[in-house]
Amino acid sequence: MTSTLRPLPSDILNPVPSGFYPLYLTHLALKHFRNYSEQQVEFTAAKTILVGENAQGKSNLLEAVELLATLKSHRTSRDRDLVQQGQPVAQIRASVQRDVGIADLSLLLRQAGRRTASLNGEKLKRQLDFLGALNAVQFSSLDLELVRGGPGERRTWLDTLLIQLEPIYAYILSQYNQVLKQRNALIKQVYGEGQHDPLTPTLTEFALWDAQLAALGTRVMRRRARAIERLAPLASQWHRAISGQREVLQMHYQPNVTILADDPQVIQASFLEKIQQRAIAEQHQRTAWLAPTAMILTLSSTIPPAASTAPRGSSAPWCWR
Repeated sequence: MTSTLRPLPSDILNPVPSGFYPLYLTHLALKHFRNYSEQQVEFTAAKTILVGENAQGKSNLLEAVELLATLKSHRTSRDRDLVQQGQPVAQIRASVQRDVGIADLSLLLRQAGRRTASLNGEKLKRQLDFLGALNAVQFSSLDLELVRGGPGERRTWLDTLLIQLEPIYAYILSQYNQVLKQRNALIKQVYGEGQHDPLTPTLTEFALWDAQLAALGTRVMRRRARAIERLAPLASQWHRAISGQREVLQMHYQPNVTILADDPQVIQASFLEKIQQRAIAEQHQRTAWLAPTAMILTLSSTIPPAASTAPRGSSAPWCWR
């Protein structure tokens, strides 16, 4: 496919200060990706506007950038959906201007089999090492689901943000989910056959999984808490600007395990206590009753009393599970 997409530089609207070298995408090449047989795009400015007719592939191009930044797509979880029909593989290549020079990125996606990630021409054994080479913020009408959609949408959004801020978080979250999965498998194995009095070896096995779950869960919660702490003042500032200084946005993080202080040992002890409290419920449900890393993020927008005598606006609680 030869696309009629045209990248238009927008430096006239937002010029880049002299001597400032931001991280930005300079070149993108697609081969057998979605509707692209082969396409190369040069980005000559720090900001670019893509112009094209419907069904020309604007969203597909942005999806490719999202994959380079997060190794995930918000549209599909299967690589075969990204490969052009009738082709065995698809490739995304890009060059990124960084403060230390140019970084060359490459993703090889397969109809069947694992993908291959390369950085500066070197195949990476761990995809974790690919993260952080390019940062991106994806925004679309689908983001309305952050408010009206299910809790999974909000959890995915926060985790995607954290992976870009701290690439090691991808490994921590993967380990946590794996331990949770294996612990749930043990619960089903022990209590699924009507056994209500586990043997001592089984109790020891539960204790080992509980300890791992608490240790990894503590790391997940602390990072989520820090992310919300960093995001809250920025979100409040932008919300005040958008509302003409009439509204105040507040974000409150409340994990399912109480965090009295940012102390890993204290949080881990609370985590273990919460697991023990729910042991009986887990026996009956044959699965984890509720992941201890579940959280409630309360988002409220109010009109300050000094600004208006009208009702104080609205409060919209978000529940993260």
